[in-house]
Amino acid sequence: MSSVSDDTESSSHFVTPASDVRLSATQQALAGSTAKGATKLILYPLDTFKSRRQARRFGELQEFRHLQTLRGVYRGIVPKLLLYSPYQAVYMSAYITARDHLLQGPLGDSVATFAVAGAVAEVAGSAIRLPMEVAKLRLQLGAYSNSFQAFKDILMNPWRLTRGFVPQTIMHDCSYSACGWLFFESGRQWLYSLRGSSNLPVYENLLLGFAAGTLTSLVTNPFDVIKTRIIGSSSETPPGILSTAKSIWRFEGLGAFWQGASLRVLHLAPSHGLYMLLYEVIKLQIAAFGADEDRKKMQR
Repeated sequence: MSSVSDDTESSSHFVTPASDVRLSATQQALAGSTAKGATKLILYPLDTFKSRRQARRFGELQEFRHLQTLRGVYRGIVPKLLLYSPYQAVYMSAYITARDHLLQGPLGDSVATFAVAGAVAEVAGSAIRLPMEVAKLRLQLGAYSNSFQAFKDILMNPWRLTRGFVPQTIMHDCSYSACGWLFFESGRQWLYSLRGSSNLPVYENLLLGFAAGTLTSLVTNPFDVIKTRIIGSSSETPPGILSTAKSIWRFEGLGAFWQGASLRVLHLAPSHGLYMLLYEVIKLQIAAFGADEDRKKMQR
């Protein structure tokens, strides 16, 4: 696929990326899970510092001094990497399927399609993501002593890990996913239209992902602060979204909702950009491998 006109359908002006044409949803999901795992491994320390800053009033980091080692900043990486591959595979498969179906519906190629598809994908992957996120965050904050204890708690008390966290996860994760895809897909479609081509250099996917990650991080940071406070709570019964938000507002002020925002941007903007770059590169490699296999079959 080389031009916008080749991809335009009567029911939608959405342009399918050239790198997606030869790939199934399953292959795209595989590329997504591989790219996400590599991205999380590289940028994980920034996520740790962000979470610790948000977890305490006024962003106090003193109590985490004993965890300021290489091993300490990578606490929680094991459950995250082990569970992120299946999560991202489910997530990307759900996003692509939902987006393609919505494009043929009444929403067409409006920005609402990308936002709704992003939210649907997050809901689909939440059964995997939620216990992973709780375990990862509690390891970062020192609530678990090691990854074995985290996995044991997941296996022995799976419902306890999700009880009370579902509303805030939907609030945070769905809004983040919706905003991320809205910004990225809208920007990509604009570039396709501007150039009359559905091919983008990989570095432009990096820059576009970086921009989308920056905007999404800033817009959804208040939700991230609330989520971190709820998950990081030592209470047997986690506090609710409204009570947590009211407490932050009352005792710390409006500015507290943007605690960790700079660290979040420093983590998620390059994370978005690096993920989109790796995602495109891996998709191109899968497509090239498939083309080589087809040529070999034809020569036999």
